[in-house]
Amino acid sequence: MPFSIVIATAVKSLAGTMQRTLLALFGIAVGIGAVTALVTTGTIARSEALKQFEALGTDLLSLHGFSVASSARTAADLTRDNIIGLPALSTIDSTAPFVINSGELSGAGERQRVQVVGVTSEMAELADIELESGRFLSPLDGNRPFAVIGADVARQLDRMGRESGVGARVKVRGTLYTIIGVLKPGSRGPAAIRRSETLFVPLGHAMRTAGASELTGVILRMPPGVHYLAATAEVEEHLRRVAPHLQTRVDSPVEIIEQMDAQMRLFAILLGAVGGVALVVGGFGVMNAMLASISEQRLEIGIRRALGARRADIQRQVLAESSILCLAGGAAGCLLGVGVTLGVSLFAGWTWQLSWGALLLGVLTAVAVGLFFGYYPARQAARLDPIVALRMG
Repeated sequence: MPFSIVIATAVKSLAGTMQRTLLALFGIAVGIGAVTALVTTGTIARSEALKQFEALGTDLLSLHGFSVASSARTAADLTRDNIIGLPALSTIDSTAPFVINSGELSGAGERQRVQVVGVTSEMAELADIELESGRFLSPLDGNRPFAVIGADVARQLDRMGRESGVGARVKVRGTLYTIIGVLKPGSRGPAAIRRSETLFVPLGHAMRTAGASELTGVILRMPPGVHYLAATAEVEEHLRRVAPHLQTRVDSPVEIIEQMDAQMRLFAILLGAVGGVALVVGGFGVMNAMLASISEQRLEIGIRRALGARRADIQRQVLAESSILCLAGGAAGCLLGVGVTLGVSLFAGWTWQLSWGALLLGVLTAVAVGLFFGYYPARQAARLDPIVALRMG
């Protein structure tokens, strides 16, 4: 039988039982839509998570030290003397040490805790700091009480009725700082530093007022083309030479991104498996619709067999019906899935992207479901005895 006649006959048969066809099509559309939506949402969520880590800088390393004698992993014995030689390493371009202290703003009956972070001028470039007004700290500032404040600190000062612009003064930890710059809202930085809630002050001044010689950590920048594992090994080897008693931990956004990527891929697979459950339910609906259709068309099948139709012709006819039904449901499901992911992206504030892989998966899955769940009814129809079919019809 020509393929075009098989398709035309299948479409006519499905149109003849429109109510049952629509119910089966709805089940497939929901299943395919669930798979498409969950896989695409997982892909978008993975992309958004990776963007946040990539914003930290894939060419940066974060160095922290902790004493062997201390059970708590806090910065200890990591001093400015220990890191003097780091910029001379072949895998390190520049360094930006920092020390974190806490402080408190007060005024108008309000109190607000803030970070007081001692940094050098290199931090502005390494952490990609952007200013709303003023300037960042400079080597010419020495250890004078100058401060660059975050956007939230500026807003808090405004709420307290105090000056927050360049040239104003703010008192924290008993020290009166002159504001020389204000950060742009939404600025990001190293994981330990909350830029918007921070006062950046000269490193030497912060260490002197805290009465400590230890650094909280160091941001390291690698030259282009250097792998973070090579840089990590060289940094650790250098520190073992200059400070044998010191243990270090070197973190890289690239390492975190790789781990996150693997986890999010597994997450996407699990989401697809959950959507597959709905698809299996829809597949059984297709099988039920095909079995009911065969029962109603028993007489027609018997006549066709009596007129010389082969078993393969009958089987091909039923498979064509189930495949067309599932393809139509798959197309509707893909549109449903795209609509759902678009709505989720708009609600969550994510950048929406069309996952062609998910759409291709939906179409291929629809074909597979049509063939798989249509095979048993097709085989049952092909094995009907024409005499029995004519008698029962």
